[in-house]
Amino acid sequence: MSRLFTVNRERDKTVTEVTGRSLVGRTVVSVATGEKLGEISDVHLDFDARRVVGFAIGGGGGLFRHEPPQALPFAQVQSIGPQAVTVADNAQVLAAQVVPTNLAGLERVRKRVVSAGGEVVGDGDDIHFDTATGAITAVQLAPQGGFLGVGATTRMIPVADVIGFGRDVLTVRESAETEII
Repeated sequence: MSRLFTVNRERDKTVTEVTGRSLVGRTVVSVATGEKLGEISDVHLDFDARRVVGFAIGGGGGLFRHEPPQALPFAQVQSIGPQAVTVADNAQVLAAQVVPTNLAGLERVRKRVVSAGGEVVGDGDDIHFDTATGAITAVQLAPQGGFLGVGATTRMIPVADVIGFGRDVLTVRESAETEII
């Protein structure tokens, strides 16, 4: 099941959104050569700008062989489709050393979400972002309730209600409204 969906945020503006975690494992393909360049292993986030700035490709390996991840800048992405992410050619993928150190990965979203009034809202789980611009549109909270994941409720907080992506917690406005998805 693809997690690519269209949201009508305003009457005149329709954006196509995707969740960050749904991209992990998705294949990156060069349109020019038809070559599989790897799979997305993480999403590079700039919380100050509230945008996705790129993707980590590969990395890992085995017990005795470790391959450093490569970086794909968001600006070089041609398309984010339901099964693959496409780039114009192989030159779009960069060595991992080019990635600025101030960027965060998806794990940085997985922390307690607290309102400005000190109330725990939930736990961060994922981000939603606009596939055309890379703008983060919402923070998804971890599912709650249900039995073994069945019937659980998943909520998200619009990024406009997020005050800060801190080291220890995510802070949101006291009036932050959650949308059930």
